[in-house]
Amino acid sequence: MEVHRQTCQLCGSHQLRNILARDPGEPDKVFVQCAECHELVARYVISPGGYYHAHKGFESFIRGLSRSGEMMSGKGLAEEFKAMEEKCNQYYSSVQEHLAQEHKED
Repeated sequence: MEVHRQTCQLCGSHQLRNILARDPGEPDKVFVQCAECHELVARYVISPGGYYHAHKGFESFIRGLSRSGEMMSGKGLAEEFKAMEEKCNQYYSSVQEHLAQEHKED
């Protein structure tokens, strides 16, 4: 696994803000802004069905699907969400472990 902690290219800060922008008929975009110097650091396009808010659960998953226009049958939707949620939490845990190991090495 390769993990990178995003850094402002101008001031070197790790204090960043994600700004979510939505336009009808377009994929959601995330603009990463430096919280220190307020400059643009990066921009990401969220893939269809790719937005998930960790503490808003199933409703967040459904909103992401409806905004993307991605259609799924009702059958298995709850199972799909549970699998995605579990995978997301497991992967995030491994990312945190990786970052902790890097911090020990510094």
